[in-house]
Amino acid sequence: MEHGDKPQAIPSEKMRITNANTVSSEPFDWSQVKTTYVYEGTDSDDDGDDEKAMKEKSASAQVETSKTASAARSREISSFPINFEGHKLQRGQLCEGGASFCPWTTIRKYPYVYIGNSNRDKVAQEFFDGGKVYERTWDFYYLYRPAGADPSQTAFILVPTKQFEHFLNGINKGLNINLSIPAHGDNPFRIVFDDDGTPRPRYLGQANNKAMAENLRNTCPPSYFKLDSEDNSIEGASQRSLVAFKGKIDMITQAQKNKKKANKEKQKAARIEQQQFWNHSIKRVQRYLGIRQASQRDQLETIKKGQQKSGLAWEDYNVAVQAAASTPRPSTNFNPNKPAPYDQDGSVVFISIDVEAYERDKKLITEIGISTLDTDDLKTLVPGKGGINWLSAIRARHFRINEYKHLQNFEFVAGCADKFEFGDSEFINLKDAPHVISTCFKYPFSDPSAKATEEELPKRNIILVGHDVGMDITYFRNIGYDIYNLSNLLEVVDTSSMWKYVKRESNPRNLGAILAELDITGWNLHNAGNDAAYTLQAMVKIAIKALEDRGKEKDVKKQEINERVAEAVKEAAIAAWEHEQGWSSGGENSDGGAPISPVPPPAPGASKRNKSRNDDAVKDSQEPWRPANEAAPSSWGTAIQFGGHLKSESTPNKPDQPVATKISAEYSENYLRLTELLSKSKISESQMHAENGPGW
Repeated sequence: MEHGDKPQAIPSEKMRITNANTVSSEPFDWSQVKTTYVYEGTDSDDDGDDEKAMKEKSASAQVETSKTASAARSREISSFPINFEGHKLQRGQLCEGGASFCPWTTIRKYPYVYIGNSNRDKVAQEFFDGGKVYERTWDFYYLYRPAGADPSQTAFILVPTKQFEHFLNGINKGLNINLSIPAHGDNPFRIVFDDDGTPRPRYLGQANNKAMAENLRNTCPPSYFKLDSEDNSIEGASQRSLVAFKGKIDMITQAQKNKKKANKEKQKAARIEQQQFWNHSIKRVQRYLGIRQASQRDQLETIKKGQQKSGLAWEDYNVAVQAAASTPRPSTNFNPNKPAPYDQDGSVVFISIDVEAYERDKKLITEIGISTLDTDDLKTLVPGKGGINWLSAIRARHFRINEYKHLQNFEFVAGCADKFEFGDSEFINLKDAPHVISTCFKYPFSDPSAKATEEELPKRNIILVGHDVGMDITYFRNIGYDIYNLSNLLEVVDTSSMWKYVKRESNPRNLGAILAELDITGWNLHNAGNDAAYTLQAMVKIAIKALEDRGKEKDVKKQEINERVAEAVKEAAIAAWEHEQGWSSGGENSDGGAPISPVPPPAPGASKRNKSRNDDAVKDSQEPWRPANEAAPSSWGTAIQFGGHLKSESTPNKPDQPVATKISAEYSENYLRLTELLSKSKISESQMHAENGPGW
């Protein structure tokens, strides 16, 4: 199964070959297949209300409009009338003479290799990525290499060209573009097999999903299979026909080998999708905080509801809606001196979690940190510079497990379970942990000043927050509390991913590094209560920073991009230069020198014995890498290699020492080219867009 494919349910009655010429399958209603998720139970009060929970979760889920439109277009293309006759053929039956085919692998990588940049991403995302290309009816044929070829090689899988053209027509209609394949000439999309005595493709079967297609490929008949009514037609093939047939096989083979570009484009598509996911996560957090407005579609619904309450007549109502919708949207610039300009979308409660486990046994949970930020508390609160006032509204709690309170981490991380910075730690028993956790996800959401009430209050939408939160969720599940059982869990936000988007980095940063760049002083990290609170602070600060960065002047953004590109070029040049070092260190006139006597590998345990001996030898030495009885070399400072010479940093009065082995002229020329690249600190507008392109 390829990355991104949805799990397929396989019918219990597998396809079976009834005789040498036909194939049949038991009918199976794929629409009845459902995926069931089973989780460990918790003590939350959401059990027994599954249908209502699913409806609430569905209503609150953030569904991307583009994905909905993509699914609709895919269904529309799949519903186009198909008049192909493949289903009337027998398995193994030869195709008609003059039929045109294209390799299935060529179709699968079509957008990644054959479509230009302007349309590639949207075609791939909506019709190819994640196995979508399988989700329509295809007639598959197979063709073996000619006699004498490697018998271990599998058959080529082909599809009629007219079916692929039909598929492209559907894409063109759905996206309003104009894709096509070359009408003439040799190309892998129009490989014609004439009735000239050479082998022709044979019918394999019909499939409309990936599981069926894979089943057909795995049950392909052997190369010697043929129908009883066939003649041994290959004996009548002319030499010219055989040469032409070999050219067709070479074309198919070459099309299958050219995978590098397709894989690169797939990786690019996956990267862009991931980066956009991080971006959208930040924007949703901004909406929840009230510092970003919802989309025009959501805004129009709000306008309609507001106008309906005004009691206007129908004609006046429509005019008022259109006028309100045409009003320019307010600026998204962050103003720290005024409350949030928009309603907090969804009236959510942010709940941040962190768990600490014993470093020698991760099954032993020692600390639990839970922090809460209720957006209702922010409606009239002025955020202050960097959101400092909003950070003060965070409520933090720290729980320590009685059974493991004696365990302290010190080998891999500096544990500080007794240094909670936001109040007093609470000691609980392990068996009570699920219940205590569940109270933090309900009213009053850890607010000690809230009034107790016996009324059944409506559930608030919850946003779970964490830093690389996946492991913390697993720890909660091991304790006995499964967060995913909450029907009002709207989504999960990870500050690690948010920061990667803001800094345009692929590798995650630890929480301490992020706090430092956000000007947050993080005291006693690796205390679960502190980490949960600081993670929530980081989320607020990142959301505000992303909005402030968006408001920067274009020249400032361009300068930042120039600096990132210059740094990347510098690192690439240094890496390339270092890679060239040492390959010619023996000199062109060297004869290789004297033989090197082989040295047997050390016996098992010898390294430990040698270490114990060396410990005594270096005990009294100020430099652990030199035995005590060895004289220290004269100090020349730190030598650095540059341009074929050794320069001294600490003694500038010493003359430059030539390197024993000079770098060849060709490598010196390469070095000059690389240093020339480093001197370029400006990039063009097009380069800026390329570096700042899709995904960011």
